[in-house]
Amino acid sequence: MGFDDFNLISLYLAAVTRCKYAWGKFCQLLPLLTNRHLPLLTRGRVYSTCVRSVMLHASDMWAVTADTLNRLRCNDRTMIRWICNVKAKDEVSSDALLTKLGIQDVDVLLRTSRMRWLGHVERSTS
Repeated sequence: MGFDDFNLISLYLAAVTRCKYAWGKFCQLLPLLTNRHLPLLTRGRVYSTCVRSVMLHASDMWAVTADTLNRLRCNDRTMIRWICNVKAKDEVSSDALLTKLGIQDVDVLLRTSRMRWLGHVERSTS
């Protein structure tokens, strides 16, 4: 097993661990996130602040692979559908649900955090 294989395995385990912690936080907040008396925008802010921050913690330093991104995206969209009470058979697009909740896609958040991290590294070396 080479160095690159070790990095891929550790990245995969980091993503799996972050998703497990995010699901734990999601289950803790489930009564709040599925409360029909709260507007979807409020639920989206709570979800983004509490659950997504757990899922994407330290992701700015990950070398994201397609498998890792797919795992994060799948977990994120499953939680979003649960918040909006939309089943897969309802054929509502994920983009429409993201718009209703007022949040961005995980891809955009990952890219933004990585670019922010790159800026910190660039400034510290110059």
